[in-house]
Amino acid sequence: MITAAEHKVYDVLGDRYLHEIPPYQRPYSWTDEEAKQLLADLVEAKDGLSDEPYFLGSLVLIRPLGQVVGQVVDGQQRLTTLTILGAVLRDLAADDREREALDSIVYIRPNAFLDQQEAVRVLAHEDDRLFFRESIQTPGATAKGEPAGPPKTEAQEHMWANAMALRKMATELPTSERQQLVTYLLHRCVLVVVSTESRAAALRIFKVLNDRGLDLTNADVIKADMLAKFRQDVEVHFQAKRWQEFEGLLETLRFIREENKNRRTLSEAYADRFKAASVDDVRAFLVDEMGPAKVHYGRLLESDASSFPTQLQAKAAEALIGLSLVPNKDWVPVALSAYLKQTPERLAKTLERLEGLAWTMQLTRRYDTQRMNRYVEVLKALKCDEATLDGTLALTQEERSEAATSLDGPLYNTFPTRVVRAILERLDRLMSEQPVVWSGVKTVEHILPQNPATGWDHFDEEKRLEMTNSLGNLVLLTSRKNSGASNLPYAEKIKVYFGLGQSPSSSKRATYASVQELAHVLDWTPSTFDVRHARHLALLKSRWGI
Repeated sequence: MITAAEHKVYDVLGDRYLHEIPPYQRPYSWTDEEAKQLLADLVEAKDGLSDEPYFLGSLVLIRPLGQVVGQVVDGQQRLTTLTILGAVLRDLAADDREREALDSIVYIRPNAFLDQQEAVRVLAHEDDRLFFRESIQTPGATAKGEPAGPPKTEAQEHMWANAMALRKMATELPTSERQQLVTYLLHRCVLVVVSTESRAAALRIFKVLNDRGLDLTNADVIKADMLAKFRQDVEVHFQAKRWQEFEGLLETLRFIREENKNRRTLSEAYADRFKAASVDDVRAFLVDEMGPAKVHYGRLLESDASSFPTQLQAKAAEALIGLSLVPNKDWVPVALSAYLKQTPERLAKTLERLEGLAWTMQLTRRYDTQRMNRYVEVLKALKCDEATLDGTLALTQEERSEAATSLDGPLYNTFPTRVVRAILERLDRLMSEQPVVWSGVKTVEHILPQNPATGWDHFDEEKRLEMTNSLGNLVLLTSRKNSGASNLPYAEKIKVYFGLGQSPSSSKRATYASVQELAHVLDWTPSTFDVRHARHLALLKSRWGI
């Protein structure tokens, strides 16, 4: 049976209910911005003097007949934040009756005469339960300068940060206004509580709420559909724990399976696939399909080639890093499908060819649908023989010509800076015996400045326009070195590049290979540009099969 009724906050968080956030729920994720907005809305509603109660949203519970504790299927973010707000207001209360009223919605004090043990009204997610109890729900906890113990999860960080943000806002309210807010919160604010004895029914309600536009993700709905297939609590908890590792994979696996660009929502696609699925079908999907895919997906995103035989690791790593630098990730489904189907030897070759195709799609400025259609061809070819696959991965004459023209032209004017920077990073790896790993800000520097001052008079206007934004005139620097070099003449720039300048930014040697090769270039002339440009162009064209 499903029941739905409107209840005051005092009732929802009072003696009529105890709430538990089940393990299969997402951790608490509201930030201080959302918590502060909730309090600001409450204050505004209170001051509005409306006769209508203030609606705070809905709460979906699994609550078996005769039990007080209900598992929260939907509404935990708001419920947890209301509990934090209640604890903050309690710890600020100047009146004993006010403090007692607020305490009753957060914490249950032990009382031997009532046979009442110490407890809390909301049992947080099991990973955060102890922290939430000791640092938020325990009387006086939010009045302290720091939590009872250091936060160990992101959810715990949010809990404490929100408590401090709400305390700061509430402290700024006059005592009388704060007490009015307490009365308004407890007795004029309402939630609609939807309660059912069945987990399957609760998850169906959860899905309906999402379909009607509440802020739940596709992954949440797919998870709800799949978990509803299981009947044992132990397996629901186990699969829910694993689910957090899988969510990023859903769209990638859908694309691999359907071999087309998505024309419907992700939840619709998976609803169709598992509409008549059995528990065994769902279990097989999670264990046999998602499990291996998750391992390979992680390796792809981390450019980890350690699973390859030793003799293939360098080759595979170079391809993976080259792919990781591509400014879009449309190539991921193809790479993952290859991981799942191919031997290490064949996979290393496929990744190498895929890098060339992915960069060519970027250089030829193919739009989203064009890229997807091209990758679908490769996905289909992965089911065929090697000759067919190699033929599909090979660039067409048109693709090679367009990509070569882009590389040879005014690169900096043609593409966004982030794309040019990625191209230069890829080039640097091809030039380096030991590539540089730099986590700071990287910038693109023009050797011949875009707006040259004195010292660049030996370039005629036509050659200057040809050179300035081309590959051969660009180097990769840290942002500080870039500002240090600026519009200086070449002889002064070289000093900045190699740590011989006078400013702090120019006192350290640049480490990128594209800069190091300038050590023997005494002057920057049209002929030295031509040599450098041709060399860099050849390296990239050779790598990408252009």
